[in-house]
Amino acid sequence: STGAFGPKRISNDMESSSQNELRLAALLAYTNEKYPKAIQICDEIIEEGEPTALDYCNRAASFYCLELYRRCLKDCTMAIQLDKNNVRAYWRKGLALSKMGKQNLAINAWKEAQSIYGDFEIHNEIIKCLNGEEQPNKTIKIASQNQSQSQSQQIYIPSESNSTHLPNNNNTSNNPSNIAPPPNYRPFDSEDRLKFEPPKKADALSNLGIDSVRASKEVAERRMVQHGVGDVTIDEQIAFGYLQVNTGNYANGINLFSNLLKTKPNVIAAYLGRGTAYALSGDLDAAIADFGSAIKISPDCVDAWKRRGQARAARGFEKEAIEDLTQACNLFKDHEAYHQRGLIYYKLKNYLRASKDFEEASKLDHSNKLTWNHLGLCFNALGKPKEATESHMKAISLDKDFKESWTNLAQAYKDWGKYERAEHYFSKALSVDPNYTHALYLRSLARFGVGDHSSALLDLNHALKVDPFHTDCRHMRAVVHHGLGMFRPAIADYDQMISAKPDHFAWYQKECALYYHHHLDTPRSEYNMDMDFDPYFKESWCKRNHPNTLPKYTSQPGLNPKILDVEFTVHPPNSAIAALVEYSKDFGKLLHLNCPGYLSNARQQRMAGLAVIEIGQVLKAVWKQGKDIVPANCGSSTREAHKFGWRDLYDISVKWRQFSEPNDPVWWVNLLTPEQFAEGFGSHTPMITGQTKVVRYYPEFNRAFNIMKSLIKDQCNVSENMAKKIEVAQDCKELYDIMRRDFWVVTPCESTATPGKIMEGTRLTLQYVPPEGYEYSIRTPGTPPRWVDYEIELTYFWDRLTKEATKPNPDLDTLSDLILSITFYWYNFMPLSRGTAACGYVCLLGMFLSVGIKITAPVPEGMMVDWEGILRPRPEDFIGVLKTWMYPSRVAIDSEVFDTLPDSVETFSTLRSMIQGLNVKSVS
Repeated sequence: STGAFGPKRISNDMESSSQNELRLAALLAYTNEKYPKAIQICDEIIEEGEPTALDYCNRAASFYCLELYRRCLKDCTMAIQLDKNNVRAYWRKGLALSKMGKQNLAINAWKEAQSIYGDFEIHNEIIKCLNGEEQPNKTIKIASQNQSQSQSQQIYIPSESNSTHLPNNNNTSNNPSNIAPPPNYRPFDSEDRLKFEPPKKADALSNLGIDSVRASKEVAERRMVQHGVGDVTIDEQIAFGYLQVNTGNYANGINLFSNLLKTKPNVIAAYLGRGTAYALSGDLDAAIADFGSAIKISPDCVDAWKRRGQARAARGFEKEAIEDLTQACNLFKDHEAYHQRGLIYYKLKNYLRASKDFEEASKLDHSNKLTWNHLGLCFNALGKPKEATESHMKAISLDKDFKESWTNLAQAYKDWGKYERAEHYFSKALSVDPNYTHALYLRSLARFGVGDHSSALLDLNHALKVDPFHTDCRHMRAVVHHGLGMFRPAIADYDQMISAKPDHFAWYQKECALYYHHHLDTPRSEYNMDMDFDPYFKESWCKRNHPNTLPKYTSQPGLNPKILDVEFTVHPPNSAIAALVEYSKDFGKLLHLNCPGYLSNARQQRMAGLAVIEIGQVLKAVWKQGKDIVPANCGSSTREAHKFGWRDLYDISVKWRQFSEPNDPVWWVNLLTPEQFAEGFGSHTPMITGQTKVVRYYPEFNRAFNIMKSLIKDQCNVSENMAKKIEVAQDCKELYDIMRRDFWVVTPCESTATPGKIMEGTRLTLQYVPPEGYEYSIRTPGTPPRWVDYEIELTYFWDRLTKEATKPNPDLDTLSDLILSITFYWYNFMPLSRGTAACGYVCLLGMFLSVGIKITAPVPEGMMVDWEGILRPRPEDFIGVLKTWMYPSRVAIDSEVFDTLPDSVETFSTLRSMIQGLNVKSVS
């Protein structure tokens, strides 16, 4: 037969009788407009048998009717892979693309179909589509979903935008390993949406193999009717109405209950049954009204409160839904009510309340995997990865094939900074479903976060083969290619992103990629990207503004066909690069912080090690050989040739940082727009954001919080009574309740160049963030007056360091103290839009190397060196903390080996050679 569900051509020789029966059942469900049922049967055919292109086409048709266009598109793509001449698949693909607003791609699909011989009627439909006569699909706003583990029929809102997002817990880190889950990250199990439950007892009717009227009477006589009135005649009508609803005959059910209410206006069951039918058929307002009527009749009816709460949630009335579900929970401890309220709180990013609801729900139903999964998501969102992993493990113990929870478990370990475990559990998820794009995408981020670009690329290519329209995978693939110097495929992906979404920040990355491409073989000594790029472009990229806010910006020229991309290889292209990469290993690994949330990024460590060598060689030449003139155009302080100074030292690490990570906008703040510089653009790092205790930075909270309390009295004009309360405040809420406003205090930074002068350090900031959350952060503005102050300090110590380093026999402790003093003021200065911490430590190691000293000890576990500087007022305090572990680890290098190393500036004279060095995979 041929119809909307597609022609059926099932060969008895090729297919088992059970497969034939399933296909006919799917066809029957589709023709009766029971699209979720049709999808469920198609799922079984595809998962358990040997699916054909037609099976995917049929499921695509069902998805299309439910307005699930992305899923429809995915199935059409699979059908075309199985049968490249399937005209129907191209037609349906075009319809889905058109509904998604991708008209050009839709037209391409239809035109491609025109070159294939196939069903005349379908070709006729394609012609209509190309002529702009596309027929609207049948709209079903709410679809029924077959029985879940609880054996209760449920419905869900089949909108692909209905999933809840995970927050970016570490969005201010300078470490490129911190790439948060993107906006369409879907952490929830696909089974779990905001749901309705029709009356459970009546469910049994749909399974009775007897006449429905007789079955209704039998249930009524047995007093099995939920919310029955005890009158067999009325209860029989209620049971028969329930049966209509539970079997998908919503209109019949509505008519039956409406007729009953005409004569019996106070029958609660009739309002509940009709309300459920209204909800299942898409009329949520009518459903809400009916559940409200039931509540008026019986204010203690738990089902009425719960269902109205579910309907209001589906309608988008979260506040009212919470009120209804709260009333249901107060009347009776019901797992589903707590779970549903938890979902709403999670959607509202009120993770504390959501976690409490899921915890309560888990006590009421210890075997519900979805509740445990959501509890794990809440804990991770709150910055509690340990608790998150425990909850996900509980969910998995209930279902070993729960791929969503395997994936969420892996992500929690990744956020915790435990990469090996994350990799293990991502593999578990993908063993359940090798084509699970969400797991592939998140694993690619984890692999990128440890600097394994080639493995990340494998995951992204796989995911895009499964789902060519996965925008986050496409964007990330562009970033990976960009970093590897493969600019043509990177720009192709960037272009596709920009075409679909013109305001996507991929536009900025494409501009940078084109700049990199044009300068691949230009000597580094001839340009500086910070000086070359428009300040307004740089500021807009930092803020991710729409590109149309840059009307005067001149775009980069297109790709130059004469300039080849970097040929990717993990092997060094020449002996000079090989020697420098090998020597850099011991320095690079010192960049890693042994703190929660930090992944050990091999590529960034390679960048750090190579930058340390360059700094060591350059400074030695400056101090010992008098090569202290910086060529014109390559510095960030001026385009003129000038004498080497402290900024040129940091320029070396900044350039390596800029080129090693195309995902981060790393710029000198004073080279942003004059307006932004005057306003005070700067670093912003939260320890708490909303309700999330940021895994990386929360360990510094207690120290920073006590500093804030000690400074409030002098800086915020508080009464004596308030001051006493502030002294005993334990957390953000208590302190905010005392202050009753957003506020900040400035940490002091004492000048050495001008004794007695107190400069502005950082701003410890407390702000209220709804719902029921706070942001506690450090904010360091880069204003012109502040810039002058820190330039004076850095110049003062640079001059002292130069004087000591050029002595015939410099004193090691004096040199060390001066190096740490420069680093102290650098950290308090925070002059970069990103990357200040990494660049500062790279320069510290490079300065030591230049005087023949190698630091061998890693940073102690739990310590972040930049925070030790930021939260202390004097360089002496900073030195006192670091010297206890750093000075004993100072070891003299083998000068002969160091002096015979290839010259770093010559070896990495171009961006191409720098990328080649970064691409080398070191063998430990």
